[in-house]
Amino acid sequence: MAKPETISIDVYPWAAPTPEQRAQFDALPLEEKRGMIRRAIADGFDSGPSGKSIDDIIAEARQGVRHAS
Repeated sequence: MAKPETISIDVYPWAAPTPEQRAQFDALPLEEKRGMIRRAIADGFDSGPSGKSIDDIIAEARQGVRHAS
């Protein structure tokens, strides 16, 4: 039986993390990273639908706006 292929994908609990956020997240233990990702996904499902386009959401994330209306 062949071994499954392992790939690495950069995943962060933010849409557009800053270099500082990336560095802080990358330094965390694996289980803490997993917990943050799980909470971010749950928060997304719990937040309900948005009237914003994906471009609007990404632009806000890059500007550092949190929970903008």
